[in-house]
Amino acid sequence: MSNIALLNQDLPDFLQTAGVSDLTKALAGKTGAKRIVPKNGIFRKMVGGEEMGKVKGDLEVVIVSASPKVGRIFYLKPWTPDSEPSAPDCFSNDGVAPDAGSVSPQASRCDTCGQNIKGSGQGTSKACRYSRRIAVNLVEDFGTSLEGEVYQLNLASKSLFGDGTADNTHTFENYTKYLANNGKSLDYVVTTLSFNENNDNQSILFTPARFINKDQYAVTSEVAKKPEVQKMVTMTPYQADMAGRAPTPALAAPVPKAATAAVAEPVKRESTKAATPTPTVKKGLDDVVKAWSDEE
Repeated sequence: MSNIALLNQDLPDFLQTAGVSDLTKALAGKTGAKRIVPKNGIFRKMVGGEEMGKVKGDLEVVIVSASPKVGRIFYLKPWTPDSEPSAPDCFSNDGVAPDAGSVSPQASRCDTCGQNIKGSGQGTSKACRYSRRIAVNLVEDFGTSLEGEVYQLNLASKSLFGDGTADNTHTFENYTKYLANNGKSLDYVVTTLSFNENNDNQSILFTPARFINKDQYAVTSEVAKKPEVQKMVTMTPYQADMAGRAPTPALAAPVPKAATAAVAEPVKRESTKAATPTPTVKKGLDDVVKAWSDEE
């Protein structure tokens, strides 16, 4: 059980579902995105890139939203276990074409992209990977001051596709089909997330546990309507940084093509005291960075 859950147990009954006060929110400031990061058999609760708790073993959630389509994500630099979280060079929310916010689009369409060919990645894999985002409520939060808090969860290809380990345990795409074919709704059931031991706990599986109750439905049906929850399942240049930390200049979105068309190739020039940055370009970059900061 996490330290946060222990704190909730100490609250008086009348404060259990009061939530975090406006005073506390004002003093704490912007805390950043809330995410569940599954890794090596542990579900880590991340807030603004900092670990705030963890669960070893299965985790019960209610899925309240998901990106409409399976997207794509590509990094020029090969991934390693020690890689720092960073924004991708190219990404797509619909799996059809690169998003306009991609720093380095690799092609005009995903299906004709050279990074979408087997062998373009390590071994026979594709360099461009599948990705889908879902938003969840944690079952352990219901009836506490954290009730209604929504966490983002990024699903990679091994969690999306392939076979499960039991009749009712599936990868995500098969899980949604399994529920629909049996007349059940994804957002009306408590889902158990577990690690797939068949691939060294590097992906997660989904199992229906039970139907949600009336009180849980009252919470999940409302949070699912919030615009910020819909934004959580849509990838943007800033949100593609898996750490969820404040953006840095290195992660800034590219200047729009209309602006870059008039910019000549960079040429080294002598430094002079009178030299100053071009105001229009500087303003554009500041606006882009500010826009990213406001997205979260």
